[in-house]
Amino acid sequence: MKSFPLIQLIALVLGGIILYTLKRTYQQIRNVELIVIFILYFMLIAILTEPGLEFARRLVELMQVR
Repeated sequence: MKSFPLIQLIALVLGGIILYTLKRTYQQIRNVELIVIFILYFMLIAILTEPGLEFARRLVELMQVR
């Protein structure tokens, strides 16, 4: 899991398809809302990759009081 895994890419594509389906089903959902949801979803997927976890570990280490 050193590089961007294929599973995360598939999850992003499926998330985009689900959001598109929701937009077609519920037309009162605004595009801005869907864009924000996808950005948050992308960030969640990115954090769960190996580089994202390493970044989170370093960030927590910096925030600890010694």
